[in-house]
Amino acid sequence: MILLKKSAILLSAATILVSATACSGDSKNAVVEPKSEGELSTKINEPTELTVFSLESPDGWNQKYGEYLKKKLPQYKITHISQTESSRLEHLLSAGTNIDLYIANARSVSQQYLPSKAAFDMSELVKTHRIDLNVFEPEGINQMTSAEGAGGLYGLPLSNYTMVMYYNKDIFDKVGVPYPKDGMTWEETYELAKKLTVNTGEKQYLGFWISPKHYLRTNQMSLALVDPKTEKASVTSDEWNRLFDTIFKKFSDITAFRERAITAWPSHDAFNVTQELAMYVMQSSWLMAAQESLGKMNFDMVAMPTFKDKPNVGVQASYTYMGITSMSQKKDQAMEVIRQLTSEDYQMEMSKLGVMTSLKSQAVQKAYAAETPYKDKKLNMNAAFYNKFAPTAPITAYDEFVVEDGLEKTQLRDMVKGLTDLNTGLRMAEEIANQKISSSK
Repeated sequence: MILLKKSAILLSAATILVSATACSGDSKNAVVEPKSEGELSTKINEPTELTVFSLESPDGWNQKYGEYLKKKLPQYKITHISQTESSRLEHLLSAGTNIDLYIANARSVSQQYLPSKAAFDMSELVKTHRIDLNVFEPEGINQMTSAEGAGGLYGLPLSNYTMVMYYNKDIFDKVGVPYPKDGMTWEETYELAKKLTVNTGEKQYLGFWISPKHYLRTNQMSLALVDPKTEKASVTSDEWNRLFDTIFKKFSDITAFRERAITAWPSHDAFNVTQELAMYVMQSSWLMAAQESLGKMNFDMVAMPTFKDKPNVGVQASYTYMGITSMSQKKDQAMEVIRQLTSEDYQMEMSKLGVMTSLKSQAVQKAYAAETPYKDKKLNMNAAFYNKFAPTAPITAYDEFVVEDGLEKTQLRDMVKGLTDLNTGLRMAEEIANQKISSSK
């Protein structure tokens, strides 16, 4: 979430509070007292109380994490706080609420937990607890620790998602076009989209669309939305121009699609509700989020198309992490919670339920969605793992001003509708975003 001016005072107060309660004055360089294996075992097996903060609803927390932890760590009483309008991180910190653990992505850690001094570098704890970082997908660690990400080991990855291309088999069958395959390029997808954009007399079908916001945040070319040095929007480069031309302009130049965009901006409903869209690139996690409607469709999925000169490179990873706060006085017990949730046992359970694992384990990956309502549909679940992840682009506190204000709400729509050309649209998007950035400081 963007750190807006209205929360600056709360975060400033929170910084003082967290700095005072942290076990060290520097959350990144905090010293963890070494313990013998016996001391550590005794400590993590003692009854204790922990508090976790996340965006999860109470039911979501229990289903994904709570019930499992009750089985594995019955000696722990874990209280979960869901974020609401009145219980955001800055509110809790200002009120003096103790938080031991949080669940967030690297972007939120960089934009919220680090500025408020609530983040804690877990590097020494990981060593003490003998957690092998090599079991994780490398990008899961890199996205958190790299300078482009959060810049430290402020969490371990619990889950991930990528983007895949869903397709409506009934539309392909009706038009007589072969189904798409893993490993397709954007050029091949464009040729398919033209063939599938047809009017049968009963319905106007559209060949292709993508979820713009999800794609822009994790674009395949690892392009920064904002220059981290200048803190200015940066979407007018030749690389950004190429990306917009390939992903948005060419597909929106198809006449029937443009006419549809002018009258009604396309969303995922065009795929799973009105079923007028043949191919749709969306998050892999949508498979479970929209299973009620998708389960009624004759669909499948393939790996997201790639650039010809970047074969098998998908979007940047979107990991969800669990981290320990600097204020926690129970860091060893908190680390044990994270160890349980990153174990192959837990990851296997979640993978079977359609949660994309953060582990390298082929066995866990192959179990993906094996115990979901899709198990009899024989879907191409490998689509989620076919591409490798693009390197993480620099993350800044101002990225959403570019994605939301500069592009998705305004200039991207004008470009797709043919109301402005590509160069002008991107330049205007920068101007809008920079005004927002300036006024937020």
